Amino acid sequence: MRPCLLLIASALCPLLTIAGNSDDPWPGLVYVQFHSAALSRPASSGVDAQVNLDTGSTINGYSRLWLGAVQVPAGGELTFSAEADNGCRLTVGGKLLIDDRSSAVREGRLMVWQGELLPLRLEFFQNGGTAHMRLYWSWAGHARELIPANAFHHSAADASVIAKIMASSKSTKPPHTPTPTGPLPNRARIYGTPEAADVLRRSAGPIVLQTGPQLFIDDYLIESSQNLTRVVQQPARDPGIPNPVVTGPEDRCFQPFFSVLRDPQSGRFRIWYGARCDDKSASASHIAYMESEDGIHWKRPARLLDDPAPIQFGSEVLDEGPSFPDPAKRYKYGWWHGGGLRVAGSADGLHFKPLAPGIVLAHDHDINNLWRDPLRKRYVATISSSRELPQFKGTRRTTLQAVSNDLIHWSTAWIALAADDRYDKDITQFYAMSGFLARGELVIGLVKVLHDDWKAEGAPAGAFGVGYTALAWSRDGEHWARDREVFFAPDPKPGAWDHAHAWMDEQLPVRDEVYLYYGGYKWGHKHNRFEERQIGLVKMRRDRYVAREAGAEAGSLRTPPLVFRASALTINANVTGELKLRLLDAFGRPLPGFDWVSVRGDRLDHAVKFQRPLNSLAGSPVRLEFELQRAQLFGFDLRPE
Repeated sequence: MRPCLLLIASALCPLLTIAGNSDDPWPGLVYVQFHSAALSRPASSGVDAQVNLDTGSTINGYSRLWLGAVQVPAGGELTFSAEADNGCRLTVGGKLLIDDRSSAVREGRLMVWQGELLPLRLEFFQNGGTAHMRLYWSWAGHARELIPANAFHHSAADASVIAKIMASSKSTKPPHTPTPTGPLPNRARIYGTPEAADVLRRSAGPIVLQTGPQLFIDDYLIESSQNLTRVVQQPARDPGIPNPVVTGPEDRCFQPFFSVLRDPQSGRFRIWYGARCDDKSASASHIAYMESEDGIHWKRPARLLDDPAPIQFGSEVLDEGPSFPDPAKRYKYGWWHGGGLRVAGSADGLHFKPLAPGIVLAHDHDINNLWRDPLRKRYVATISSSRELPQFKGTRRTTLQAVSNDLIHWSTAWIALAADDRYDKDITQFYAMSGFLARGELVIGLVKVLHDDWKAEGAPAGAFGVGYTALAWSRDGEHWARDREVFFAPDPKPGAWDHAHAWMDEQLPVRDEVYLYYGGYKWGHKHNRFEERQIGLVKMRRDRYVAREAGAEAGSLRTPPLVFRASALTINANVTGELKLRLLDAFGRPLPGFDWVSVRGDRLDHAVKFQRPLNSLAGSPVRLEFELQRAQLFGFDLRPE
């Protein structure tokens, strides 16, 4: 997938001091360590006697640059070799000897003279999991050994380069919205915990509902229930869908981030996704585009769009619709490069031009998503950041949110998703939240949960990481409740194309269904990213995220007092036994003319016919009371007058 940008938890080393006027070399190699895996955002500097670095799994997503020289021990052919997790690039004497971003071979040979002092440049990057970097050499008659400290040297010029890199980080002018630092407002909640209950606490009066779907995904509309089980509905893989529908080898896909839209005029499905570059760079990509008549079978070959500017990662595209006031900017595109969110606009979704000259929202991890909130009429960015928070150990990928009215000027970010060691297993992290869909007064998002500390069953040596999708939702567009249950899991069959990761990124309503597109990985987070990261599709029936389920023993559910104006009410339920509904007044007394009505069968819109018309309630507070047996209740829908 992509390099991970995480803050280095250890204290920063002091800036190197350039001492003395002598041209004689000093021992060791000078280095600078970066807050990213792409040699950006310098964090600390110093001198290493040897290249023998091992940070285990204590730091995720960083890189290091060493400069200096190496003194040749013997004449003839000298072999340099490296042990690196994740990768490295070594240049000696001006010749690139090792570059395992494009090759798995981690050794190179060079003809040398004994005693030569050859300039050396070594780049190392780490994406996630354990990390180490060791440099060896060998020659005829001499076995492979770790290059000893007495072979490495650096000059005043080398130290000056490192010092300038460190100084540049302090003099960089902030972008439009700077990277959030220090304590941030924490609006992240976990379903079923006391903190979540505090956020969802209802006002003293009745809840005023707008028309539209009202889902029982959380407890907001539930005052009491008996003998009901909350069951997350996991979408099932359909063998009739030829997954993956977008591939790595043929379609150049190598990211789990994409956008799928349906043109409101032609009805065609359109997909934008991250495509690999020709050089298979791990830190650069292009936008690829395809169309489909059914959302499953895509017309090939994929079209590579022109980059509006350099792109590291990101292919989030918004369609503001044919009536957008500025047709030249109907489509919006957001991506990450060089430290933050950048945005572009287009008339057709194919030719994008930047809407601002640089970064509009800075953040320190290379993942971001854009969404247009139709309820609050504003743009939303969910951005990834590496944070240290009191509720978990170490530094973790954490999701922040910011809002904007124009895509250029953004609010200060706040925490939307964060791990909590009281409730989460092992080293839980959140790679992103995206795929937003507004249903009634709810916004439902898809959370990419990451465990780099887990391995998929049967994964080959060096592969690590398991990712699955969870649900999150918000009733105010700012406070998010995250479900601890798995919504969509990797395929448990070893060798399946989505055996290690199943990260949903898009929800697209299509008639009575929702098409859920997801990124699948075969063996792990950073394994064979150019072939094994592909896009699949599963479907679910509309609004069926969570059921309140009763078995043979009857159960019941009662809402708090509600106020609404509607002409009809329908129920989303799968009933093999019986489901009944009646209306009560605010004090829990039966309302005349709204006595029990029974429904059976499996429908998204069971019609409810009371003796009196629903609109006769004229906005009076009422309670809904359900009784059900061998049934699943998902929610109800208020139809407008």
